Amino acid sequence: MDAIEFLEEWPLERRGLLHAAASDTCYSAYDGRKSVDAAHKTFTTWARRVGVIEDVPAAPPWMTGPKIDGAGHPTEIDR
Repeated sequence: MDAIEFLEEWPLERRGLLHAAASDTCYSAYDGRKSVDAAHKTFTTWARRVGVIEDVPAAPPWMTGPKIDGAGHPTEIDR
């Protein structure tokens, strides 16, 4: 329902064929005529195309690896 409401609030002048497809698929999933996965895929495709969401690459390992103290040892949290 959130996706439907978002699509309904989208400015009329910025709607197009992909918006119509996303709306139709979301309504069909809400009514049980299509899968939620299909609605999710169509909505996210539309949202990426119009710049509402974007693919963010995964953080490189050096950003998410264990924390190391000044002596080069893992911190308490990571042990």
